[in-house]
Amino acid sequence: MPSKSARRLLDVALVLGVTYLVAFLGVALWRAPFPFELEWMEGGMVSHAARLLDGQPIYAAPSADFVPFFYTPGYPAVLALLAKVTGALSLALARAVSIAATGWTLFLLFRIGQREADWRAGLLSVGLYAALFRTNGAFYDLARPDALFIALVASAVYVAFYRATLLGAIGAGLIFAAGFLTKQTTSVFVPATALYLLWRDWRHGAAFLVAAFGAAAGGVAALDAAHDGWFWTFIFEGHQGHLFYWKNILLEYWRDVLFLAPLVLLLPLLWFGYKVPIVSLSVGLAAWWTYAFVFRARTLDYVPHMYYRELFYEDPRWQILVPPALIAALLLAYRALNPGPRRPRTHAFWLLMFVAGAGSSGLNHSTQWAYSNCFMPLSLFAAALIPLAVRDLIAPAAGRARAAWLVPAAVIVQLVAWYYPVRDQVPGEADERALATLDAALADVDGKVFIPAHPLYAWHRDGAVHVHQMGIQDVAFMGGLKDLPGRLRRHEWAAVVVDQHNRVPGLEPSYYVAERFAFPTPDALRTKTGFLVRPDTLWRAQDPTPRALAPGLSANFEGPTLEGWSVAEGEAFEARPSRRRLPGQQGQQLVLSRPAAAKGVLRSIPFRLEKPRLTWLQAARGIGRAYLQVKVGDEVVARGPRLRQRRLHLQRVDLDLSAWVGRDVVIELLDGDERGELAIDDLRLTD
Repeated sequence: MPSKSARRLLDVALVLGVTYLVAFLGVALWRAPFPFELEWMEGGMVSHAARLLDGQPIYAAPSADFVPFFYTPGYPAVLALLAKVTGALSLALARAVSIAATGWTLFLLFRIGQREADWRAGLLSVGLYAALFRTNGAFYDLARPDALFIALVASAVYVAFYRATLLGAIGAGLIFAAGFLTKQTTSVFVPATALYLLWRDWRHGAAFLVAAFGAAAGGVAALDAAHDGWFWTFIFEGHQGHLFYWKNILLEYWRDVLFLAPLVLLLPLLWFGYKVPIVSLSVGLAAWWTYAFVFRARTLDYVPHMYYRELFYEDPRWQILVPPALIAALLLAYRALNPGPRRPRTHAFWLLMFVAGAGSSGLNHSTQWAYSNCFMPLSLFAAALIPLAVRDLIAPAAGRARAAWLVPAAVIVQLVAWYYPVRDQVPGEADERALATLDAALADVDGKVFIPAHPLYAWHRDGAVHVHQMGIQDVAFMGGLKDLPGRLRRHEWAAVVVDQHNRVPGLEPSYYVAERFAFPTPDALRTKTGFLVRPDTLWRAQDPTPRALAPGLSANFEGPTLEGWSVAEGEAFEARPSRRRLPGQQGQQLVLSRPAAAKGVLRSIPFRLEKPRLTWLQAARGIGRAYLQVKVGDEVVARGPRLRQRRLHLQRVDLDLSAWVGRDVVIELLDGDERGELAIDDLRLTD
């Protein structure tokens, strides 16, 4: 029996674990209905199901119509089937599948702990996996295949271990095949499970391998034949186009786990030293991870790291050293006080699965463009093993553990370190308002919209799927999307929405930046996890038709003269528009000051300000003395930004003029730099 102090601390850990479980359920249910991406690939994944509903293949020659993610089709196939039953395909439906899958995983973890130990172990297992939600990228409920893949792996392992029959072995193999057809990473667990089954009964092991490889190979062959070879091209050859970083799997993966979830490595290592009393193995692993710790400690000036950004104690940086050091100290103290054999009762099978989970996560972590969801396989089997290891350490089969409270104390330290603000994971009022802003902007577009980072939005709006931004990048090794530039030149889409940090090849000069979205807060509508992006600019098809800002005042300078504009002073500006082409330009003409030893002012006629926001395209080169300003009477009431570019490139800027709506205003373009240049185009008044 564990000591009273150990039991009390274990109860505290259980309470913390249940708190994390409640927090996860609250986050998942709160954000499930939100009709926009919480992670930038969600819409792209659900658009695979939209293709199936439209009777189109997922795997086909890459084009601007569609490029699949490099995943097998299990998850979108489930979504398409459910959509046929429910009559609607949405992000909410897709997230509901992931929530249900995670719920099933949590149930299996509870049953494993309960069967191997008691209900406390089962509850701690559930709490640990729930607590790892943010460390795993907050992917448990997203519209992505990860949660379903994890549920299938957990199911296959559960059946293989607890159904010690020939039928159980075959069933486990078939579930693994279904897992592979959901996400290829499943394959890592097949050899580990087969090794155990072959040891337990070679006939069970053989039947398992035949079922797993036979069903998976048959599924691959059928899908490849149905898609003219494109299935294998994407799920295998496409992955070969991603870089593999050996330095990650040798050091950086272990370093990241050691700082994000040190208990996941250190407590199994302590238990392993008793379970497998080969000192060199434990010492070798301890030395390896100690080097990883020292490496991070010596490089605390690292660039802000996507894996570490959720740590609430990252600033100042030295604080990230505390949890792994404290957990290690507690466990080392336990080892020093209990040097003798413990004879752990936990079956070696769970150690085997833990090793497979660590290997699976390491492979994912070391692949180009990996994100925190790579830790999910490791987290799954760490959550299964750690409660059993805790049981073995605080209540050994023989004798009584000294200072057993040190082990649950280490668990508590880790649970506290996993704290994350729930509010940061869920969309709020600002996100709702930002989505309404986006909807209003696109409602004004007459025609289809190309919105590569959000293709499901386009499917709901226009009834057609198009390529995802990731697909544009993924097929670069094939030579890119050869049809996209031509379709952009033909203005197949009336407008294009580009997210931050993204680009669409061939977009210029067929389109111009018509608007930069003005959202209520800097983070409104930004994804909550993964690649932190949000819609940034609305590009419209080029149109050289003259357009007025106010009666008698040109807004885009497409006429033969600068209607409504006159040179007020200096020689920097001419009385006619320039036909010089600049990146980002709207139409064929713009205002461009002279670069050679000239200053000057170009002034508009007075006009009544009817809307509160003025936006325009601007480029400027020089020392920052070229800009736009707005006057009411003789008073300058607002000035635009002073850009200082090396090369002229028009970008959308804006001014808030709400305080002067209804007043007569004058716009002045100033070039106060003798060797500078100012380019202005496409002025617009908006709400």
